[in-house]
Amino acid sequence: MREEQNRKEDDIYEDDFGQDNVQEEDIDEEEGTSFSFQGFCEEAVSLLLSAYLFIVFCLYPFYLKDGYTNVGKEKFNFYKVMTIGGFALIIPFALLCILFRIRDRQIKGKRICSVFGIDSFSLTDWAVAAYGISAVISYLCSDFKEIALYGEKGWNMGLMTQLSFVFSYFLVAHFWEYEEKLLYAFMAAAAAVFTLGLLNRFSVFPINVQGANSSFLSTLGNINWYCGFWSVLFPMGFILYWCGEGALLRLYGFLCTVIGIATGVSQGSNSAFIVFAGLYIFIFCLSFKNIKRMKRFLELVIMFCATCQGLRLWRILDSEAFDYYSGTLSDWITLSRITLLGAVPVCIIYLFICIAEKRKKTDIKKYKIVRQIIILGAVMIAGVYILLLILNTRIEGGIRFMGNLPALVFSKRWGSARGATWSAGMEIYRNMHGWKRIIGIGPDCFAMYLYTLPDLAKSVIKQFDGARLTNAHNEWLTVLVNQGILGLICYGGIFTSAVFRYIYLAEKNCENSKKYMYIFGISAFAYMIHNIVSFQQILSTPFIFLMMGMGEAALRSMPDCSKDT
Repeated sequence: MREEQNRKEDDIYEDDFGQDNVQEEDIDEEEGTSFSFQGFCEEAVSLLLSAYLFIVFCLYPFYLKDGYTNVGKEKFNFYKVMTIGGFALIIPFALLCILFRIRDRQIKGKRICSVFGIDSFSLTDWAVAAYGISAVISYLCSDFKEIALYGEKGWNMGLMTQLSFVFSYFLVAHFWEYEEKLLYAFMAAAAAVFTLGLLNRFSVFPINVQGANSSFLSTLGNINWYCGFWSVLFPMGFILYWCGEGALLRLYGFLCTVIGIATGVSQGSNSAFIVFAGLYIFIFCLSFKNIKRMKRFLELVIMFCATCQGLRLWRILDSEAFDYYSGTLSDWITLSRITLLGAVPVCIIYLFICIAEKRKKTDIKKYKIVRQIIILGAVMIAGVYILLLILNTRIEGGIRFMGNLPALVFSKRWGSARGATWSAGMEIYRNMHGWKRIIGIGPDCFAMYLYTLPDLAKSVIKQFDGARLTNAHNEWLTVLVNQGILGLICYGGIFTSAVFRYIYLAEKNCENSKKYMYIFGISAFAYMIHNIVSFQQILSTPFIFLMMGMGEAALRSMPDCSKDT
């Protein structure tokens, strides 16, 4: 009786076990089938994103419809059509990928929230997401809904555009399979744009563009917009030369850097020199890791001096070629001997380092005190300048011997009228009350609010001859007004986290692809400092969000590095 019962239980067990095996086989078959489709979706979304990136970086900069006539409007229309069309193809595949990831994590017993990467969000991811949410909140509470949604005419930096930056970042960061060869194509396209800009500045026009004048360059238009684009793309070649390996790669970086320096110093906007100063100080500080890096840094300094002298020679040979206002910083540096004199001590230092390297008697790390001195010196110079600016402005008649120096008086004319635009931005924020200071007046609503303040509006109209002031010409101040302190914290968090994370990981343990992490981090840094005196616009901001997205994708392709984020 007991044996018969045991036999029945064994039969039941075998039946159950067999059914379990069948179910597991069915699941395995289903997983195998769905995995191939999942793989197709993952590959499709990555390929579509690669195509989108190629269009943005390699085709979009060259798009012109009617020359420089309404170039800003036409550039935005191209970006809008390109982005809407791209998202229409990409997002369905991205959603399918998300569904597959949900299923995979459920099978593995993981939390559902991990499907969206929430439990592995980087600090930069969180900052971008928070910025998008702050933009939505600012729009919902805005008194200027239509402008807040689509943006001011000619600028188009409303909610829809802000969200396009956020979505493009996340799509690239979480669904794009990192492909570093694309970076070389991006650099080539940027170099072509810069070459046209350089030639235009010296009155050479390979392409006949309607409406050409000294304020417009290349296929981008206004020099401030051109300089914004340059600030994001120029660091790519610069960093590639500094830390790239291999003769061909360094030659490529060298050519891109020389072209970038030449157009940067000659294009006419003083904001480029802020970028140059920031880049060279930053790279100098990073060059104490080994002697090879320091030699590369000195080569970059020599390259800058030699390029400026090459442009000076061009102007000597053809004195009428340079097509920009006299007395500007670009005019001065392309005629001055100062870079020639500056190159002499740099070449001597470089020679001594080369000799010491051959004798193996130099450990560059021993000289880190020099780095501290340079950083301290830069901070002190900036501090002294700000102090003199404040004192010379507030003291009646100014400081003796300094009162008449425009650079040391914070007036409406200071910094190419940045004094007027910054003052307007600060006055707007001062007139905002309560929760408006926290969430802002709405994306791209700077002008709408400004012209509701009669006294300020009258002053601005007089200062700019009736031209509409749509931003503070300081991106951080503009974000503070448009999206409040909440938006500013989130926006600042995006760039500071990206810079520190990418540079930290490049320095620490991303040996094989460190040069690319430097590119993403330093491009974000260059954009940050450039826009202290500039603004969000359709030829720079989309590029930097995509660059940071590529940086995140690069990190996710390097498991050892992604653990540190």
